[in-house]
Amino acid sequence: MRGGIRSPFVTLGSLAIVVAFAGCSGTSWQFWKTSASTEESKTVATTTPDAATAPPAQVPVIAHTPTATSAPAAEKTAVPAASSNGYAELPGLADVRFRPGQVTVVKADFKTLDGVLRWVKEHPGSAVMIEGHSDDLGSREENLTVGEKRATAVMRYLISKGLQPGRISAISYGSERPVCAEKTDACRAKNRRARFLVKQQ
Repeated sequence: MRGGIRSPFVTLGSLAIVVAFAGCSGTSWQFWKTSASTEESKTVATTTPDAATAPPAQVPVIAHTPTATSAPAAEKTAVPAASSNGYAELPGLADVRFRPGQVTVVKADFKTLDGVLRWVKEHPGSAVMIEGHSDDLGSREENLTVGEKRATAVMRYLISKGLQPGRISAISYGSERPVCAEKTDACRAKNRRARFLVKQQ
């Protein structure tokens, strides 16, 4: 008798458990499905902004003019302006260098000057122009005077060695045509020079 009463209770209890699991299972699946689709819509909404509110694409801009930051850290080289009257620089003729304040040629310069003299004598139809240059220390007028004295000293040496005065001329540019633009001692030393240009007459 007890066994008979217990059996319906066991059956009803088992049935209640099955219904409860079935109900939870359906609710859980619906919850997962809803939350998953909600997360997807949130993800799409955050990763694909509306075209009207999106910022414009950044286009790289290429500068066509040099800036101060584009200059190299090494010495800046200034390109001297070309001389007129048909004169041109001859790479084989080296410049004469001068110490600060120096306006005369010294024994150390003779080898360079003799090389210029030899080239001119080997080219009878040629003429030479000597450019006198200085560094940027001093006023414009002072630098022009220094450049003139340097060019004149070189010209006098060449004439004293036999070069006809009609084949040689001198001009001063002072500090206006530097070969090096840095404000350093090394650059200034390069700018203190006498430069030779030649042409065929």
